[in-house]
Amino acid sequence: MTEPSKKSKEQLIRELAEAKRQIAEMERLLTEYRRMEEEKKDLERRLGEVQRMDFLGRLSGEIAHDINNMLYPIIIDAEVLLEDLPQESTAHQILEQMLSAARRQKDLVNQIFTFSRRGERERNPLEIKPLIRQTLDALQSTLPEAIELKPHLDVPRSVVIGDPQQLRQIIMNLVRNAAESIGRGPGIIEVSLSRVQPGEGPDLSQKMEGPYLELSVSDTGKGMTREAMEHIFDPSYSSGDTGRSTVLGLAITRGMVEDHGGEITVESEPGKGSRFIVRLPAHEGPELVERPEPMEAPRPRGKKRILLVDDEDIILSSIQRVLKRLGYEVAAVNDSVEALEMFTRSPRAFDLVITDLTMPRMTGAEFTSRLLAVRPDTPVILSTGFSDVMDERKAKEMGIREFLVKPAGIDELKNAISRSLDEGDRQQ
Repeated sequence: MTEPSKKSKEQLIRELAEAKRQIAEMERLLTEYRRMEEEKKDLERRLGEVQRMDFLGRLSGEIAHDINNMLYPIIIDAEVLLEDLPQESTAHQILEQMLSAARRQKDLVNQIFTFSRRGERERNPLEIKPLIRQTLDALQSTLPEAIELKPHLDVPRSVVIGDPQQLRQIIMNLVRNAAESIGRGPGIIEVSLSRVQPGEGPDLSQKMEGPYLELSVSDTGKGMTREAMEHIFDPSYSSGDTGRSTVLGLAITRGMVEDHGGEITVESEPGKGSRFIVRLPAHEGPELVERPEPMEAPRPRGKKRILLVDDEDIILSSIQRVLKRLGYEVAAVNDSVEALEMFTRSPRAFDLVITDLTMPRMTGAEFTSRLLAVRPDTPVILSTGFSDVMDERKAKEMGIREFLVKPAGIDELKNAISRSLDEGDRQQ
């Protein structure tokens, strides 16, 4: 073989090797391109899900606002009528059923909204014991008289990292579920809170590294079968033991508990009641100052004058009627701009202002800011059917005394007024 032919063969081998390397590189680049395309599609899918969830969150917020506004006068007016009717009358029983249905609708709306916005809420250290007490106080008047509510909350420290609205909803869901299991009674619901150190409690499916708080809600109701217990947190399940709305509420409850890094379990037997156990990681940060517990508001001492502002006439008339019934003088205005002009003309004429948040010409937040600029010590209660821009913390930072979520009952309204006025008296 000649030298040129030999070189040509070696060159051919090198070229083949280079071609193989280039082919391998092209295959690598193609694989990388396909991976990037898959990642792009996955990101687009996730973005679509985020956008859909954001849309659903905004839509559910608008629906919650409208429905809660409609439920507000229904609940308030039904409670007024119940006070005037003999307890044994048929009309009283019908109104109780209507009120129960309205409250269940309120809870369902709030649960769906809360579930749709999971993970978006701010969480901070808070004492859960006073929050439980306040929630139970609000629930007591909504339960049948034959059901006894027994709290056992003798725990020295109860700090968790959480969202108060979701934690309150968890407690309400479990107590309402217990009441539904008991029916019209008689029966007992026990709510207990304890602090458990690692290794003291049962083995958890979600291992907690440090101490945790155990909240249990037990009832003397009808109990559940094993099959019902296995599906109790499945929103698609319903049986004779549990209704669809009950299971939906418990599914949402589990979601909120898990969002707080905890877990929920259930113990039950047919005819022996049920016990739901929520376990939440305890926060080991610095001690928090516990707020004084709100007491049931007394009837007003002397005439207090309230400026009531809401753009919904039906809400305005219902709340005005209740406030007058409680012994207050009321100036009711359905326009925030007009209300501000009235207040500015005579700032000391009103002992308290109750205002809606969402109003057309001037929002309740802007109205309150301008009002407090005129008279900074004015007690203000801000109420809303829903808001994703305002919560209790932001309201307090603005100088608002109470943040009231519609549809509130008479007792909630009465206690909010009492706390606002009492705080004003202490500041004077």
